[in-house]
Amino acid sequence: MSRHKISLFLVTFLSIFPFFACGHGQDTEMTFLELAHNEVVFWPEAGEKMIEVRSNTKVTVESIGGWCTAELTPKNGNMIRITVERNGEIGVERSSEVTVRAKEIVKNIKVRQLSEKPQVSVSQSQICFNENQSLEFSLDISSNLPYSVDLPSWIAEKEPEVVDKWVKRHHFIASALDRSDSKREGTVVVRFNGHSDVKDIVVPVKQSNEHSRFSSGSYNLLVGGWPDRRELVYTIVNRYDFDIWGTQEGTKVHLTDIVNQFKKYHYTGTGRDGGENGEFSAIIYKAARFELLDEGSFWFSNTPEKPSYGWDAVNYRRICSWGKFRDRETYNVFYFFNSHFDHQGAVARVESAKLLLSKIKEIVKNQYPFFASGDFNCKPGSEPIVILKADGQLYDARDLAEEPLGPEGTFNQLKPFEESTNRIDYIFVGKDVKLLQYRVIDDRPYGKCPSDHDPVLIVTEF
Repeated sequence: MSRHKISLFLVTFLSIFPFFACGHGQDTEMTFLELAHNEVVFWPEAGEKMIEVRSNTKVTVESIGGWCTAELTPKNGNMIRITVERNGEIGVERSSEVTVRAKEIVKNIKVRQLSEKPQVSVSQSQICFNENQSLEFSLDISSNLPYSVDLPSWIAEKEPEVVDKWVKRHHFIASALDRSDSKREGTVVVRFNGHSDVKDIVVPVKQSNEHSRFSSGSYNLLVGGWPDRRELVYTIVNRYDFDIWGTQEGTKVHLTDIVNQFKKYHYTGTGRDGGENGEFSAIIYKAARFELLDEGSFWFSNTPEKPSYGWDAVNYRRICSWGKFRDRETYNVFYFFNSHFDHQGAVARVESAKLLLSKIKEIVKNQYPFFASGDFNCKPGSEPIVILKADGQLYDARDLAEEPLGPEGTFNQLKPFEESTNRIDYIFVGKDVKLLQYRVIDDRPYGKCPSDHDPVLIVTEF
């Protein structure tokens, strides 16, 4: 290469070298900003959520609206914490934005918080009470809306009790009826101060001072040979029209047949072997007359909460079923217990009597009248019967009767022409129950015994 060409090459290279040098120095990475989510949704409750952010430069965040705040977490700069306060406005959804910047790049995260739905309820659809039992009643009102309560002139409210955040228990007391009146009705109205999405709740209130009068029974149906005796039992039930009665030895088949034959009856109880298995100590009642408020069963054993054998009762589990009822005619509330003690275990019968007493105290709490029917497999004067009567809360209905009707005995051994003297079926009543009639029904339809037990029937008032 000639000297002239070399000189020209050097001049040209040196003239463009600064351009390459300068271009290489300015070849920096372009700024980017990425968000894991561009919208977040919150429930009405206060809370927070973390949003991942990626950028190759410094990031800042800001929010609008006092109820929503945003910040970069101090320990981890690639996370945004969005925090919201509780949305206290019923039926109003709200929204806000969080702005995220990385130099000239700006992105927004939309924040939505759902509205709290109106939630209102009351604990009773109607209130019925008898002033002979109490003039006071309560109503639980659950609401996330402000409300007021309107009352009839004869009802006053006492100080409400806060149950939890949204529930108040309102206590009321009614004035007594004039003796010339036996019933009156009104309404408790829960008003939600004109909120357009919620209707006022109207709770009927019914007050009575009438006494309840009805018949009760105890009837061991005999588990075996039911198809041959069913019509005979129907004859007894139809003739004496028990209002409420305890049964023993009836299985699901017996009970279903009876309530299908007599549409007026329902029953409560469980099988002694659990569920619908085995014999029941069921309580059959006229559904149009009585409202079942609560129910339960317990076993005569050291583990009364589950199907079990008790003490020396080794062949059969023994059970007591109970119900809490309201008389629809008078609004009186009462309990009915129905038992079947073991026929072999002497210890079991004694311990069953003790357990029955303790359970009545535990369940009734000395608040309402009660009945305790059953096949106790014990004669009068035996230790279990003495225990039941000695406590002072159970009274043998036959002892209260001025003129007991029918034979003394209740176990007839399926001998239709012999008068029984073996009394093992009873109805006990509480101290608030007045006995009007006591009868052992020894009818023999077509000359036959409907069961090996004759039913006990009483008429009472309270």
